[in-house]
Amino acid sequence: MNQQLYDEAVRSELLSKQLISTLLESVDYGSISFINWSIEVLSVIKTRLDRGDKIIDEVSGEKYTAPSFEKFVRKNFSSYIFSQVYAEDHKKEKVYFNLERHGNGEYNLIMSETTHNKTYRWISSLSERFSLVEMIATGIVYLKDNKNDSYSPFLSENGKYCQYDKTNGIIRELS
Repeated sequence: MNQQLYDEAVRSELLSKQLISTLLESVDYGSISFINWSIEVLSVIKTRLDRGDKIIDEVSGEKYTAPSFEKFVRKNFSSYIFSQVYAEDHKKEKVYFNLERHGNGEYNLIMSETTHNKTYRWISSLSERFSLVEMIATGIVYLKDNKNDSYSPFLSENGKYCQYDKTNGIIRELS
């Protein structure tokens, strides 16, 4: 995300106002890149404190210890971020993301507030084993194998992806 701020977290004894405010602002963004960057930076600081480095927060003036930094992370960041920085690997919290259209052919992964995200919308059952479904975020049609719960893009006879036109009830080849 910001290499200069990351390098500061890795090497500096003083965590600047800019680094602290960037970390705290990242809480307001649901983007996976902001969340992952925050987790990485907080984990680096935690590791440095665990090995005995002296680190001071320029904003609060606090000289962090491992326990005081843990309190800072718990107080200021989501339970997901806290769990990724402090939990053992097998106990890390799982988080879900939604795809959100971000422009022409680009999508952002946005952290979801619920674990009950619908990724696909049912279109039609072709047989007991196969169904046609639409990926909600992209509108692309997939063939779902109900037996092994797998999805494959539904391709036209020309080898192109297709979208479902809900209004007319037809599947259209993308150009």
